Amino acid sequence: MPALDNPAANSSDRTDFRESMHRKHEDRNKSTLVGFTDDDPPSSSRRSNHHPRVLDHYSLPTPSSTVRFRSAHVHVYDSQGSQLILEERLTTRNTAQGKASSLSLHENGEHTNTTANVTVKRVMNSSPELLFLRGIYSAIAFFKGAFLFIFAVGLLLFLISDMANQANVIIFNGTGDNKDLAFPLIGTILSIPVFLHGLTQLMTLITSFVTDVFAGSPLLNSFGCGVVLTNWIKFTFFIGIPALTFVGLLLSGSQDFHSITLITTFVSVTFLFFCFSVRVVCLRVSSCLYLVKELYEREDMTTTERLKYTILTAEESTLSGKVHKNYVYDSNVYDLKRLDSNSMIGGGNDKALYLYSSHGQRYIKFTQLMPRGLFTTLDLPMRCWTQAEIDFNIPFYTKTSWSLESVFCRIKNESHIALVSGPSALTTQQSFSSMVCYFFGVVFYILLVTGLMVFAQVSATVIAAVVCLFVAYWLWQGRKEYRMIKHANTILRRLQSDGNDNEDGSDDNEDDYDSALFQKWETFMVTKPTLAASWISFIVKNIIIAMIPLSYFCYSRNLVGAMTYLVLFLLCFEKHYFDIGPIVEALGSFGTLGMEPGTSLAHSGLLGAATRNEWQQKSRLYHITRMNNNASRRIWSKLLNFFAVLFGVVAMAAISSGPGQEEGVAPYVTFPSNSTFFYDVPQEEVSPMCNVNFGSNNGSNATSSLTSPVKYLADYNFLTIISYFKIGSIQPLLDTWFGEGEAFLDEDVIPTFREAHPDLPSAASFQLVSFSDGSAIVCVRGTKTYFDFLVDARLWYAASLFQLVQSAVPFGFAFDALIDFCVNRLSELEASSVKKVSYYVETTAFVNYLRKSGKYTTVSITGHSLGGGLALITGAQTQTLAIAISAPSAVMGRSAVTPEISLEDIKQRSYSVIPQRDIISHLGGEHMNSAGIKCRAGANDFFACHYAYRSLCELMYTCGNVKRPVYCECVSMGYPEPTSIDGSGTSLEFSCEVI
Repeated sequence: MPALDNPAANSSDRTDFRESMHRKHEDRNKSTLVGFTDDDPPSSSRRSNHHPRVLDHYSLPTPSSTVRFRSAHVHVYDSQGSQLILEERLTTRNTAQGKASSLSLHENGEHTNTTANVTVKRVMNSSPELLFLRGIYSAIAFFKGAFLFIFAVGLLLFLISDMANQANVIIFNGTGDNKDLAFPLIGTILSIPVFLHGLTQLMTLITSFVTDVFAGSPLLNSFGCGVVLTNWIKFTFFIGIPALTFVGLLLSGSQDFHSITLITTFVSVTFLFFCFSVRVVCLRVSSCLYLVKELYEREDMTTTERLKYTILTAEESTLSGKVHKNYVYDSNVYDLKRLDSNSMIGGGNDKALYLYSSHGQRYIKFTQLMPRGLFTTLDLPMRCWTQAEIDFNIPFYTKTSWSLESVFCRIKNESHIALVSGPSALTTQQSFSSMVCYFFGVVFYILLVTGLMVFAQVSATVIAAVVCLFVAYWLWQGRKEYRMIKHANTILRRLQSDGNDNEDGSDDNEDDYDSALFQKWETFMVTKPTLAASWISFIVKNIIIAMIPLSYFCYSRNLVGAMTYLVLFLLCFEKHYFDIGPIVEALGSFGTLGMEPGTSLAHSGLLGAATRNEWQQKSRLYHITRMNNNASRRIWSKLLNFFAVLFGVVAMAAISSGPGQEEGVAPYVTFPSNSTFFYDVPQEEVSPMCNVNFGSNNGSNATSSLTSPVKYLADYNFLTIISYFKIGSIQPLLDTWFGEGEAFLDEDVIPTFREAHPDLPSAASFQLVSFSDGSAIVCVRGTKTYFDFLVDARLWYAASLFQLVQSAVPFGFAFDALIDFCVNRLSELEASSVKKVSYYVETTAFVNYLRKSGKYTTVSITGHSLGGGLALITGAQTQTLAIAISAPSAVMGRSAVTPEISLEDIKQRSYSVIPQRDIISHLGGEHMNSAGIKCRAGANDFFACHYAYRSLCELMYTCGNVKRPVYCECVSMGYPEPTSIDGSGTSLEFSCEVI
C-alpha cells in the first residue's frame, strides 16, 4: 500500500499498489460464489444440490424473482413489457425401464442419474393500455429533454453572440480600445468548456431519465424509497398533479385550461427530473467516498482525506499518458481476468494479433518532455482495466445472433466475441457474408458521398479528393478486417489439427471450450503525474477557470448567466472528480459495496452478487456509472461541440467583418434596353393574390390609395430586392420599375432618425421609399453578413427546433401552448447587451418615428428572409401592414420579442409569400396569411427557391406583369421569353445584350 501522505509521488509504490490490487482481484475470481433468492444468502438445505445456482449479475436493471411452482424452480426476469422465465426441473432416468420422470423439489435423497434441465421462455406481460401510459410518460419526459437541448443550444448561441456583439461595439464604434475587450473575451472563452461539458452532462441525465421512464423506471425504483412509494411519486408528478389541475380548471370555468395544464405538467416533470438528478449525483459522490477507502486500504479515513484521495485519483487518471491498443485473441489461450501487466505489453502474448494503436501516443511524448517533477515514466507500462473488462459485458456473435444488420451497424471501436468453433459457431457462409457486407458498405458509403456531391454540383476536383480520402481510409480499415479473417482461419486449422489428433486415439475432453475470436481494446499507462502536477492541475482547472468566467458574468450583471454557469460548473466538477470509473478500475470490482460490515469479498462482479442488498447497490451504481460512458453522452457531446464550433466560426467572421450595416452590393438584376417586355396573362386567370389590396381591412394603416403606384404583390417583392443594392443604384431602378416621378428613395430620413436616437443599435440595414401619393414603405434587407446570421439564429433558433420536436412527438400540435411558454423562458437567457442589438428594436422604433412625424399618409414595411421576419415583428408591434417574402414566421416566437405580440396582431397586419421548397419560410410556425408560389429551380439547387429575384420572376410569370418590365435574368432562370408590346419583334435576349 502506498504512503497515504504522498500517494502519487513514488512511482514504484503506486505501481506495486496497483499490481497488489490486481492480484487480489484475480484471487477473488477463483472464489466460490453463491446465489440468492431472498435478502440473505440461501442455505444449502433450502434447495436441492442438483439445482444449479442462478446468479443475478448487477448489469441487470431488475433482479430476478424466484418462485417454486409445479415442481420447478422458476426465475422471472422483467424486461420492458415482457418476462424471461427460466424453469429449472430435476429429471432422472430409470435405467431399467428407460423412462424419465420429474422429481419434486422437496424429494429427498441423491440420484446418480438425476440432471437439472433449464427451460427458457419469454412471456409478454404488457397491454396496450400500459404501453399507452408509458408512452405518455415518455412523451412528456422527451419534451422536457428537447427543452433542455434547445436551452443548451441557445445558451451557447447567446454566449458566443454576446461576445461578438461586445467586440463589434468596442472595435467599430470606438467606445474603447482592445484592452477593454480582454476581460469579456477571456471570460467568455474560459466559460465555453464548462458550458459544453456541463450541458453534455445535463443532456446525459435527461436521456437516462427518459429511457428509464419508458423502461418502467428500474433505476428510479432503486433509489431507496421502495417500489410502491416510487411508483406513486412518479404517477403523482406525471399524471396526478396535471389531472387535478385540469379538473380544477374545468370546474372553475377557466378558458385557458389546456395551456395551464400543459405548463403544470412541464413544471411537475421538471421537479421530478431535478430530484432524479440530485439523487444520481449524491449516489455517485457517496459511492466514491466509500470505495476510495478500500482503494487505499484504510477504514479510518476522515471525510477530508477521502475527498483528497478521490480528487488525486481522478487527476492521475486524467493526466496519465495512456495508449490504447486493439488486439484479437483466441479465447482458448487468453485469460480475460489475468492481471499480469507485463505479458500484455506490445503484444507480448504470442497468441494475440495486434491490429493498431489509437490516440495517446502524442500526449505520452508531450508528458515525457515535461520536467520530472511533473511527470514520471513507468519502468513497465501498467495495464489499465476498463469497466467492460471487469464486468465482461461483451456481446457474442453466434450463428443464431448473427445478421447482416448487426454486422453492418456494429460499433467499430467496442469489443466483441465471434465464435469460430462449436455448435454455435459462425458458419462459413456467415463469415463470408460479413466480409462481403463490409466491402459493400465501403462501396455504398463512397458512392453515397460521391452522389451527394454530384447532386450538389460540387467541382470534380473536390469530389476526386474526397473519394481518394475515403478509399485510403477504408483500405486501412479493410486491412484490419483481412488480418482478422486470416487469424480466424489459423485458429480453425489448429482446431482441425487437434481434432485429427483426437481421432488418432486420444479421448475427447469434455472440458474443451468453444473457440472464439476476441477483439478487444487494451489500455496501458506509460506516464503518470506526480503529486505536484495533480495539485497544479486541480488549482488551475477549478480556481482560475472557475473564477474568471463567474467574475465576468457578475461584472456584466448577467445574473441568469452567472447562476447557470455555477450550476453547470458544479455538474462538471462532480462528473470529473467523483467519477466512479477510475476507482472501480483500480479495484477491479465494486468492492464490498452493499455487503455487511466485516464481510470479506469472496466473489467477483464477473459472476454476480451474493445478497439482494449487495446486488441492489451495485446494480444501481453500475447503471449510474454507465451514464458517463454510454453512446448518448458521446452523441450529445459531438452535437453540442458542433454547434459551439459553428457559432464560434460565425462569431469570429462577424467580428472581423464588422456589424451588419454595410454598403450594399451592385445590382444583380438588369432590365432590357426598351423595357417593353411583359408576360401577358388573361385577367380571368390572374390569382387574387396578385393584386393585393389591404386598404379595406387595415383602417388608417392601409397600404395605399387608389392612385398609389404600389398595386401588385410583385411591387413589394421588387422593393425587397433593391434593399440589398448600393444606394446610388436604387433610384434608377425605381424609375424603371414604377416610372419616373412615382417612387423616391428618401436617403436623409434614416440618418436623421439615428442622430435623434443614439441609444438605439444601428446594425440593421433598411431603406425608405416614398411614393407620389404620400405613402411610404420601409424595405428591410435580409441576411447578408455573418452578424445577420447570428441575429437570425437568436430570433428563430428556439421556434425552429421546437418545430422539429413538435413533428417528432405524436399529437405534437397539442403542445402549442407549452411551446409558447418554453420559448418565452428561453428568451430570458439573452443578456441585456444581446437584446439591445436585436434588429427589430431599431425597425420598430423607425416605423413609430415615421408615423409620429406625420410626413407620410400611410407607412408599411416589407422585407425578404431575415428582413421579412423583422417586418412581420415590427408590423405586429406597430400595428402596421407588413409584407414578407420568403420569411420565417413570427407565430411561435411571438412571446420572445419585447414587447410581445399577439396572434391577432399577426393575423391582421401581415402577409407572407412562401415559395415552394423554401425551408426558411417554413420556420417559426405556420403563417397566418400567406400565398404559396411555385419554384421552378432544379431539385439540386437547395437555396434557389429562397432567392427574392426568382420569386419575383415567378410572380410576374404567374400574375402577368401588366406595367412592370421583365428583367433579363428571368429567362436565364428557365422562364419562357416574354412578348414585346411595341410590336418591334425584338427579342429579350437581344435587348439585354445591348445593355
